[in-house]
Amino acid sequence: MRSIYASMLAVAAVSASAHAGLVNPLIPGWSGGANTQRAQWDSFTQPSGGANVPDLVGSSPFSLFNFGPGAFITGGGNIYSQTGVLSIMLMGGTLNNAATPTQVVMNVATAGSTLNLASVRLSLFDNSGNSMSIAPALSELRADSPTPPQGSAQTWAFTWNTAGVPLTATGFRVEFSAGAPSMSLDAVRLDMQYAPTPGAFALLAISGLTASRRRR
Repeated sequence: MRSIYASMLAVAAVSASAHAGLVNPLIPGWSGGANTQRAQWDSFTQPSGGANVPDLVGSSPFSLFNFGPGAFITGGGNIYSQTGVLSIMLMGGTLNNAATPTQVVMNVATAGSTLNLASVRLSLFDNSGNSMSIAPALSELRADSPTPPQGSAQTWAFTWNTAGVPLTATGFRVEFSAGAPSMSLDAVRLDMQYAPTPGAFALLAISGLTASRRRR
């Protein structure tokens, strides 16, 4: 009976205190500009199997899933499992479903047990069955504070430099998992940047030429 009571206290502690959101996230200067996509989840509704849609205004129509067992939604809107390991997947289409990003940045806020950093991967694929799986070029701990009775509240930022990927991506998948049971997923943000299209370069060149002629 005492162990059940202790478990209930642990769940209550994570449920009540773990909704702090992203702390000191890495937001790239190009976020929200031309040739970019972004999406952010601050509150979740589907604990397991179902698609969570972003709640940041202006987000791209990406989806976030948990495929780990035993999860539920806490009072603060987090995905939490005391007995299972969360297994998270973000997925969606690239810009116009026909472009490979040049840079991808993901911020993840958790509490309790920490992330399995080795599990963080970005996959890009096209309509011909070609795909590439890429580890982050940079992983940065942006915030870290203890969360009694166990673990820490952390915000991690992951950056991928993908300019040299030799395929024209139509979609992507980002995956990560908890390092152990009792991790609470608090918030996630994904930013993707793309190179300007050749048409945009042509317009810039024409605009520059026209301005030069006017000055003469």
